[in-house]
Amino acid sequence: MLTRRALLKGSACALAAVAAPPRFLARAALAADGRRKVLVAVFQRGAVDGLSMVVPYGDRDYAGARASIAIRPPRAGDAGAATDLDGFFGLHPALTPLQPLWQSRALAVVHACGSPDTTRSHFDAQDYMESGTPGVKSTPDGWLARAATTLPATRSPFRAIALGPPCPGSCAATRERSP
Repeated sequence: MLTRRALLKGSACALAAVAAPPRFLARAALAADGRRKVLVAVFQRGAVDGLSMVVPYGDRDYAGARASIAIRPPRAGDAGAATDLDGFFGLHPALTPLQPLWQSRALAVVHACGSPDTTRSHFDAQDYMESGTPGVKSTPDGWLARAATTLPATRSPFRAIALGPPCPGSCAATRERSP
């Protein structure tokens, strides 16, 4: 049985794996032209509770609205409490290893973002996020694939990398969509 705790632990492991990719990938990406800025987009199709991963503990309504599942505010010695980021947001305790990345400005969080399309279909919303064209079901490719084709040619074979099968829609150069 998949529990919220197991999902959160799995999500944390996936995020850590993406945050610390195998060294050969980093070397290959940097070998092409020496640029060090890399975009890492983590899209978990199975969903994740953003208010539990990056906790808005400073919001006066947070704890009341999530009475049974709220993550406690940061408190010294409380291993089950959020890890403070900026006095308002904190990381879920299982994501505490990511705090140094935040402090060194290597990690950014874009909280409470989403699609302007008001579809009530979870599956359509996921497709729109991956295509980058909210409300348009006929887009044949993903936003990341389109962005990668605009990059100047390099010697590196790594313009975009997806970990795990199948290839995510955001990376697909051409993909079939269900009606």
